[in-house]
Amino acid sequence: MSNSTVRLRGLALTLVFGAIFSVIAFWIANPSSYPFDYYPAGPGGALLIGAPGGAAIVGLIELLSGKPFYEVEEAWANLGGLQRAVGSIVIVVVGGAVAFTAIAVLV
Repeated sequence: MSNSTVRLRGLALTLVFGAIFSVIAFWIANPSSYPFDYYPAGPGGALLIGAPGGAAIVGLIELLSGKPFYEVEEAWANLGGLQRAVGSIVIVVVGGAVAFTAIAVLV
């Protein structure tokens, strides 16, 4: 699969499942706007929001890396120890900054 095809598929996954995740997150934040009679809770509710969120993250990884998701682990394992350490720290710091910024903006 070519690099541009993988990135296009990653973009599509990110947009579609990110939109589904956003709608479900909106319903959780505003229960009065929920359009159905049954409000999912517990493991079913977690799966309802977790599955599209996970798919959106897979799409984002494919979009940014240009590799199919199943090849990312192999590329990561081929990095040197210092590169993996620095990459891990960067991922955690950037992810935390994005998460905390989103929380600060939304609250």
